[in-house]
Amino acid sequence: MKINLVAVQDNLFAVGVRRIAASIRLLNSDTHLHHILLANSRKFKELVCGRYCDKLDEAEALRIAEPIADADIVAFSSYTDTAEQTKSIIAQVRRVNPGAYIVWGGIHPIMDSEDAIQHADAICTGEGEFAFTELFESFSAGRDATSTRNFWFNRDGEIIRNGFRPLMTSAELDALPLPVYGEGEVGYLRSTGHYKPLSKWDYINYMGLCYQTVWTVGCPFRCTFCGNTRFLDNDPTYARLRHPSPERLAEEINAARRVQPFIRFVVFNDDSFLSLPMKQLEEFSAVYKARVGLPFCVLGVIPNYVRREKIELLLEAGLNRVRMGIQSGSRRMLEFYQRPSPPDKVMEAARILADYSRYMIPPGYDFILDNPVETRQDVLDTLRLMYELPRPYTPNLFSLRIMPNTEMAKQIQRGEIPFDHVKQRNYRFVAPTFANCLIAAQSLVRPPRWLFNRLCDRVRAPSDDQPQYNATMFVLRVLLLMKQAMRHIRVMEFSIIPGPLTWALDRIGLVRFWNRYCVRRFKRTEKGTEKGTFYFSWRGRVERRFTSPTNACSKTSSSSRPLRSDNTGPTQT
Repeated sequence: MKINLVAVQDNLFAVGVRRIAASIRLLNSDTHLHHILLANSRKFKELVCGRYCDKLDEAEALRIAEPIADADIVAFSSYTDTAEQTKSIIAQVRRVNPGAYIVWGGIHPIMDSEDAIQHADAICTGEGEFAFTELFESFSAGRDATSTRNFWFNRDGEIIRNGFRPLMTSAELDALPLPVYGEGEVGYLRSTGHYKPLSKWDYINYMGLCYQTVWTVGCPFRCTFCGNTRFLDNDPTYARLRHPSPERLAEEINAARRVQPFIRFVVFNDDSFLSLPMKQLEEFSAVYKARVGLPFCVLGVIPNYVRREKIELLLEAGLNRVRMGIQSGSRRMLEFYQRPSPPDKVMEAARILADYSRYMIPPGYDFILDNPVETRQDVLDTLRLMYELPRPYTPNLFSLRIMPNTEMAKQIQRGEIPFDHVKQRNYRFVAPTFANCLIAAQSLVRPPRWLFNRLCDRVRAPSDDQPQYNATMFVLRVLLLMKQAMRHIRVMEFSIIPGPLTWALDRIGLVRFWNRYCVRRFKRTEKGTEKGTFYFSWRGRVERRFTSPTNACSKTSSSSRPLRSDNTGPTQT
């Protein structure tokens, strides 16, 4: 039996379908993994002009569908962003091979099951590793598969909606086979218009020198705008984090490095990495440092769980970048999002991260803008919080999008939020309003407070009619991207900068030399009897840092400058 697994996306991450491909290949050797690459989310042009996948016309959809339609099962995986393109490809697969059994998994069938089931024979509505294996076994044995949990079925227009399997345990996650990575994969590159076996150059062009993965699954928060509310509705135990052992994680990363030796960094796309208890982080850090030893970044950081001891532990293991969700500086809007991270918690977390800025790339902070529910005061609160945040940092600015079946979407359906007030704007980026331009500009250079206050007088609420500054926002966006790129180049960290140049710098040894001799490393060693005394070393330089439960101040030897002069307010770099 031939199975074609197809990931429709703008990158080569695809962690879910890679794990399913590994499980199915153990049972069926005639299993093939295809990547439909509709854009490249890491190219500078895409970042400037929009990480956006245009719709497919019929001719291109047919060109994509023909090579993958020659299978008994054609299984798709996609986000909601690429759902329309996936529907177009499915329609052409049915046209080429009416006998193909169409399965659709990934985020979109979970978030909007009623929509997805209209286009497929079966959709996966939960975790797919065990469910898809069960579906395949029933299908290959000729048995009726429509009782498979975590799946809905469309049988001649009759929709069969099955319940959910229990979430995988940490032990079950640990027992999964290593994901397919870099071997025997085929990609359709929209830039060329045809399929080709993926080579190391494709990974370099789409992923740079990094390996992306997810270690922990789950999130303790229930933010109304987030797709995790759907997972929590399906199973409340999703709030508890699960993960395979650190040894299994190290094995996965090292297996990818054996296939692609140019990997120099690891990116964890977890939702709430730092909410793990200290004991588990200690185990992770010890194993990661001993068996992997690569710099890594954590994209899922919630302010409530940022603790000094956790950051120090991860820095020693190789942490070099974090991305934290702030979303808004307004208490009212944070309550609207049901996000229990008030501004004082945000500022406390940002100050902790700023204390270790010498050892990391500046942190990225996520903000949600263009919410028509926001008042002018809400926008001003966000601006003032961003102004006060310790520098440097990188702002990640997003225009509000209403995802189907999130808690926010349900609030709209119940009439709790007037629909007319939350119409989605048709922007690839945030709206080019004066307020958003000021947010971007003050992130680049903090103006004097008197000038900042004068500029704030021109801020308007997102729902107000106001001028649009498209050219100004374009220039600011380019400058922010260039500044972020320079910060990564400063430490030779190319997780966000793909292309042959990064590979060449690694081949001549510059990346490894820079990481070994020029990048400041954090080392923690408890000595003496004084509680809270740590030593930081960097290639012979020793700094002593004293901390207390209520305050943190830095003292250094005469040969080095302090990390910060105090911990009572923001600093500017």
